[in-house]
Amino acid sequence: MPWLWLVILSVLALIFLIKPIITVAIIVVLGTVIAIFDYVQRQHAIRRNYPLIGWFRYLSLSIRDKIHQYFIAGKRDERPYPEVVRAYIARSAKGINNNIGYGTDERYRDVGQIHLLPSMFPTSQRDLGDKLPAIVIGKKRRKPYTCPSPINISGMSWGSISEEAVRALSSAAKESDIHMLTGEGGLTPFHEDGVIRRIRLKQRIARLWSNAHYKLGRCEKPKPLVREKVGGGRIILQLGPAKFGFRKFILTKAERGYRKIWTNELDWDKIKEVAQSDQIVGIEIKLAQGAKPGAGGKLPKEKITREIAEWRGIEMGVNCISPAGWDEFSDIPSLFQFITKLQEVTGKPVGFKMVAGSPDFIRSVAKHMKETGTGPDFITVDGGEGGTGAAPLALADMMGLPILHAIPMVDNALREFGVRDDVVLIVSGQIATSGDVAVHIAMGADMVNIGRGFLIAEGCIMAMLCHTDKCPTGIATQNPRLRRGLDPEDKFVKAANYALMLKKELIMIMRSAGVKTPWELTRHHVTIVREPMKEETAIQLYPYIDNSDGKRNPTLVTVENDIQLVQISGGGINLSLKGKQ
Repeated sequence: MPWLWLVILSVLALIFLIKPIITVAIIVVLGTVIAIFDYVQRQHAIRRNYPLIGWFRYLSLSIRDKIHQYFIAGKRDERPYPEVVRAYIARSAKGINNNIGYGTDERYRDVGQIHLLPSMFPTSQRDLGDKLPAIVIGKKRRKPYTCPSPINISGMSWGSISEEAVRALSSAAKESDIHMLTGEGGLTPFHEDGVIRRIRLKQRIARLWSNAHYKLGRCEKPKPLVREKVGGGRIILQLGPAKFGFRKFILTKAERGYRKIWTNELDWDKIKEVAQSDQIVGIEIKLAQGAKPGAGGKLPKEKITREIAEWRGIEMGVNCISPAGWDEFSDIPSLFQFITKLQEVTGKPVGFKMVAGSPDFIRSVAKHMKETGTGPDFITVDGGEGGTGAAPLALADMMGLPILHAIPMVDNALREFGVRDDVVLIVSGQIATSGDVAVHIAMGADMVNIGRGFLIAEGCIMAMLCHTDKCPTGIATQNPRLRRGLDPEDKFVKAANYALMLKKELIMIMRSAGVKTPWELTRHHVTIVREPMKEETAIQLYPYIDNSDGKRNPTLVTVENDIQLVQISGGGINLSLKGKQ
């Protein structure tokens, strides 16, 4: 632990100032003891062969990544998000100038580079303005969802990230007029309530002053101070195979009262009850996740607190490994039956999240939709490059298609069976900038979900410690000492700014491409460098198979958006968007 070494070194330094000889003697004795222990131990070959000196290897390894990130790596060298992208997100979140000078430093002509094609007749300000139409999800449901933003927040569970991070994302969703997914950890009060502002010192002093005057009979009794609730945004519930938050339980007698015994049976009554809230706009069934397809979610034991264990109905001190598959269905017909039941019980849109592999699955889904007239209202496709708090290396590195390969495959399968306009196609996986958003929509997506981008807006420094419970920014940890560093009141504004900047810049790209809605962007607008001095359009690589030339017919509702820049406390600029449908 770094703080322990700091204390030891501080004590030695203090002793050295008083008695240098004693300090030298202590160091010699400790070094000798450690060297002897290294020489006789059998677990570590380096320390056994090189007593004491071998420790410098472990010290070097512990700081290697930090040295590389801060002093060696170039602006575009790091992965998954290079410094230039993180800086763009951070500056957008703070509402300060996120432009660049002197032109791009991207290797613009390198093989694999993706470019967007501009129009020589950009859409006029008069025709486009700040209008961003809303897309309707679940148009056949009793309570369809009119989604005003094609950019939303991916599912990140309480447990994987901290309470403070969840609250900040929830209020950010409200302020930027987008929605968030709960992640498979279940719906919590943090998702629903969002940020609750703390009572300021100035307010406390003012109340003490008023109370003193009240006791002297000079005024009425002051009202008690109440923490203001910012509130949470719209929510899509994510249900995983473990059904956290929606499992039935049995009460059994114990020595002290009663004890809950959790089952793996879905509590349909609770689903119906929760879905009555206007804040809940849909349900997503998690079949797979990009960073670990074919495996259940994993919450390391280090991140399981008593509150999380009680909420999820899991054990303390044991890694929480969710089931990989569902008990309720095992093939496409039974999956459709499950989806239909959820749609009938809740009256709201229901979809599923998948990772693309063989095209056979999505073609079978599209065929079943065509034959039965039933099926999901939306499909979320997660790329193999998707993120998570903990994943096996083999799955994260090798399993699942990259999202830009997966989008045209899924889009074409739906077009092949004539059901493309019945489904809203949502994609996720390492999307961070407005250019990323535009490219993914042009390739065939209707909407995008962003996870890690919003965490960077909250202050993530890409320390890669999500799975250790040692996240230094208080985001991906349950450690109270580290969580205190994350102030939800500050972070929700920054996350909202980031979302609003992405919307604003998406409109800018639409204007440059000469289109009036995001869904007019097609593969004709995207090119890829195939080899030196040779570039091909995405339509050449992935032609549309239905002679539609990429035309989509989503159900849209016009929303008059007024995107304004307003000052926020503490400096910087906050983008605010107010909409009327």
